[in-house]
Amino acid sequence: MDELIRTKVAPPIWLGSQIRRDPLLERLDEALERRMTVIHAPAGYGKTSLLSQWRHRCEERAILIGWLTLEREDVDLQRLSRYLILALEGPIGGGDDVSSDLPPRAALSAIINRIAREERPVVLIFDDFHRVEGGEVNAFVQSLIRLAPSNCHFVIASRDYPWLGQSVLAAEEQLIELTSEDLRFNRSEAEALLDRAQVATLSGDALKALVDRSEGWPLALQLTSLSLKRGIDHARLTERFSGSSSDLARYLSEQVLTSLPAEVQDLVTATALLDRLTGEAVNALCERGDGWLVLERLEQQGLFLSPTGEGRDAYRYHQLFAEYLRDRLARQDLARFRMLNARAARHYAETGMISAAIGHAMQAQDAALVATILEEGGGWRLVPQGHLAMVEAALARLTPDQIHASTRLALAEVYVHIKHGRIGAARAAYDRIEADAADAPAGLRGEVRVVGDTLADYENLPVTLDDLREREALLRALPADDHLVLANFTETLAAKYLEGGWLERALEPLRDARLHYQALGSLYSEVFTHFIEARIRHAQGRINDAATIIAGIREVIEVNFGPRSDLAANCAAFQASVFYEQNRIDEAQVLLDWALPHMDQSDAWVDVYAAAYLTAARCAAARHCLRDGFAMLERAEAVAAPRGFRQLSLLAGLCRLELLIAHEAPAEDVEACARALSLDELAEAMTLENPLYRPVATAAATCRAALRLASGDAAGALADLAVLQGWAIRHGAGRTLVDVLILRAQALRETGGAPEAAFDEAVGMSMFQSLVRPFLDWERFVRPSIDGGATGGGRAEGGETNRYRSQFLAVIGRALSARAQPGEEGVLNDAEAEILVHLSRGYSNKEIARLIGMSPDTVKYRLKSVFRKIGVDKRRDAVRVAMEQGLIPASELPLDPPGDSPFDGGA
Repeated sequence: MDELIRTKVAPPIWLGSQIRRDPLLERLDEALERRMTVIHAPAGYGKTSLLSQWRHRCEERAILIGWLTLEREDVDLQRLSRYLILALEGPIGGGDDVSSDLPPRAALSAIINRIAREERPVVLIFDDFHRVEGGEVNAFVQSLIRLAPSNCHFVIASRDYPWLGQSVLAAEEQLIELTSEDLRFNRSEAEALLDRAQVATLSGDALKALVDRSEGWPLALQLTSLSLKRGIDHARLTERFSGSSSDLARYLSEQVLTSLPAEVQDLVTATALLDRLTGEAVNALCERGDGWLVLERLEQQGLFLSPTGEGRDAYRYHQLFAEYLRDRLARQDLARFRMLNARAARHYAETGMISAAIGHAMQAQDAALVATILEEGGGWRLVPQGHLAMVEAALARLTPDQIHASTRLALAEVYVHIKHGRIGAARAAYDRIEADAADAPAGLRGEVRVVGDTLADYENLPVTLDDLREREALLRALPADDHLVLANFTETLAAKYLEGGWLERALEPLRDARLHYQALGSLYSEVFTHFIEARIRHAQGRINDAATIIAGIREVIEVNFGPRSDLAANCAAFQASVFYEQNRIDEAQVLLDWALPHMDQSDAWVDVYAAAYLTAARCAAARHCLRDGFAMLERAEAVAAPRGFRQLSLLAGLCRLELLIAHEAPAEDVEACARALSLDELAEAMTLENPLYRPVATAAATCRAALRLASGDAAGALADLAVLQGWAIRHGAGRTLVDVLILRAQALRETGGAPEAAFDEAVGMSMFQSLVRPFLDWERFVRPSIDGGATGGGRAEGGETNRYRSQFLAVIGRALSARAQPGEEGVLNDAEAEILVHLSRGYSNKEIARLIGMSPDTVKYRLKSVFRKIGVDKRRDAVRVAMEQGLIPASELPLDPPGDSPFDGGA
C-alpha cells in the first residue's frame, strides 16, 4: 500500500496536442531568476498544459525539473516527502530512499541535501496544490522554500490561492504570479485551437463573439472545437455553453461543484444570481453578516470569481459559470430561485440600482414588486436617463390596471410610445393622465407637464414667444432640487427657443439643463444638450464651432453608447449637415449611408430627421443626381406622414423647390412645385413675429427670393431679402444671412446697384468658418460675382485678411470648376478616375486612401460610385470595363490585373 505511483512525477499523458503559448512561456522563464512562481486560476484554464510545455522547454536547457501532481492523500507529509524525492530522481530513479516512517524534519533535510548536490538549476513544480493545502503541508513547503539552496525554484499551480509566505518574496521581488487573466486565450490562440478541429473556418465576427462569450476560457473553447467536430453549426455554439445538459455543464458539475462542501455549494449557487457582487449584496441575499469575507474565500478557492477593479470593491463570476448555476437552480428549485431574486431586487432597489432591481424582480416573476420598484425608482424619469429598454420590459410585465394606478407608470408608458414613434397613442394616453392629474400634488403635476412638453416637442407643435416666457415663469415654481424635472424643462425650453429663431436666448436654459443632467450623472441626456448647442452655432453661422462640438460628443457617444447606437445615428445626422456646409460631401454621405437606415427604424424628432434627409438630398444634388435627391425627400415625407410631422413635410417640399431653382430646372416644374407648396403663404409668414414654424418661414422666404431672382423679378427678390436680412441681423442668424447676402448681391447687380459690398460681406462671414457650400449651391447667382471680380477689393482690411479672402475665393473657384456637368451621370470625375487607376494596380482601399490622402471610408464611397457608373460590382470587372471604354490611360495600364474580391472586402 506504500508503493509510490510513479506517473505522478510527470505531466499527465492525456495532454496530447497543445496550443503553444510562447508569451506565457517567456514569462515562466523568469521563474529561474525568482524563488517562487504562483499560477492561480479556476479549473479549465490550462495550468497543467502550460507547465507541461514549460517543463519540456526547460529539459532542453539542462535544467532539473521535479514535477509532482498532487492528490488528497498527499497531505501526509511522509508520503509527500517520498514523492518529492521521486520527482527529483525521476520516474525510474529513487524515491524509496526516504523511509516511509522518517519524521518530516528529517525528510525535509534529505530533500534539501538532494537538491544541494545539484550544480544545475532545479525547479520543483507542485501541480494541483489546492488538493493538499492545509496547515501542515503549507508549513512544510514554506520551510522547503526558505531553506532550499539558491539554485532551487518553486512553481505552485493551484485553483485556490496558496498561502506560502509569498508576501515576503513579493517584497523582495522574488515572486511571479499568473492568474486567469493571464491564462485566458486571445483571439489568435482561440483560432489556432479551432483550426485543430479541421472544420470550416469561422468568420472574424463569429470568432470574436465566441472569444467574448467564453472570456477566453480555454476549457470552453476546447469544448467548442469538439462541438465543431461533431458537426454542430457555429451559430449554435453559444447554446452549447448554456443550460444544465451541455458539455460545459457536465464539466462544471464533475470538476467543480461536487468537490465543494455543501455549504459552499449553496453559497456559490445563491451568489451566482448577481452580475455584480459586493459584501452587502451577499449579506442581503444569504442573510448573513460576513459577505466580504465570503467573497474573499470564494476567490481564493478558485471558483471563477474575480474582482472587477483594482479597488476590489466588487466581484463577478465568469459569465458561463454563473449562467450554468442560475439555470441549474431554476431547474432544481424554482421556488428558491424566485425567492432569492426577490431578495436581490429589494436590495438593489434600496441601494438605488434600479435597473438591476427591476431585472431581478422580473426574474422573480413578481409583478407587484416590479411595479413598486419601477414607481419608486421614478417611472418615466428613467427613460430620459437612457433606460428605455428596461422600462419597456418592466411595463410589459404589468397589467393595464397596474400601470394606470400610478401616474408615474402611466407617464412611463407615454414616454415609451413617444420613443417608438407612436405619437397618436402617446397623445391619447397623456390626455387621460392630464385630466386625472388636476388634483394631484404640485410636484406630480410638474412631472406631468414635463412629459407633456416632451410630447409636444416630438409632435412638433408650434409655440409662441409668450408660451416660452410663461414656461420661464413656471420654472421658478419648480422644486430646486428636482434636477431631472428642471433638466427636461430647461432643455425643452432651449430647443423651442432655437426652433423659434431666438438663438442667444436658447443658450442660457441650455446651460442650465446641462448642469442639471451633470448633477444627475445622466450622460445620456446630457448628450442632447450638445446636439442643441451645435445646432445653435450652426444657425449662427459658426460652422467651425459646431463641427468641434459634434466631433467631441461623437467620441463620447462611441465610447459610452456604441458607434452604431441611436445616439450615434442622431450625431451622424448633425455631423453630416456640418460636413456638407464645409463641402465635405463624401464624408457626409458615408455617415448618412448607415445613419439613415438606422433612423428609419428608430426614434427621432423633426430636427434630426430634417438634418439627415435634407442633407442626404443635397449631397445627391451636389453630385448632380437630382432623382436620388428627390427620392430621399420622398422618404422624409413618408416618415413625416404617420407621425404628423407637418414641419418636416414642408421642409422637404421647400428643399425640393430649392434644388429645382439652384439646378435651373424648367420653369414650369419650378412653378408647379411652388404652387403645390402654397409658397407665397409660407413666405409671407416671415413678416410675422411668431410664425407657425420659423424654419419653414425662413426657407420659404429664401426660396421665393431665389425664384423671383431667377424669374427676372429682382425688385421683388430684394423685398423678400430685406425682410430676411432684418430678421437674421436681429437674431444673429448668420447662416441665413450668408444666403441672403449671396442672393442680394445678384439682385443688386440686376437692378443696377453695387453688388460688391453684399457679396464681400458674405465672403467675410464665411471664410473663417469653412462655410463653402452656400456659394456652390447658389452657383447660378454666384458666378457673376466670381467672374466679375466682386471681391471687396476696395475694403480697407489689412493684408492678412485680404490674403484669407483670396484663398477662400480660390477654393470656391476650384470647387466650381471641378463640378461635373449636369446630366453626365456615367462620367467619372477626377477623383474617381484616380481611384480607378490605383485600383487597376491592385491596391487595397486603405492603400489607395494613403496614396491620395483620403479617408478609407471616402475611398469606399467613391469606389461604390465608380462601380455604379460603369455597371459592375467587382474590382476585376471595373478594371476590365474601364480599359475597354478607355477610362484608364494606356500609360497607366497595369502589368498584372487585380484580384476578384469585390469592393476590397466591402467598398
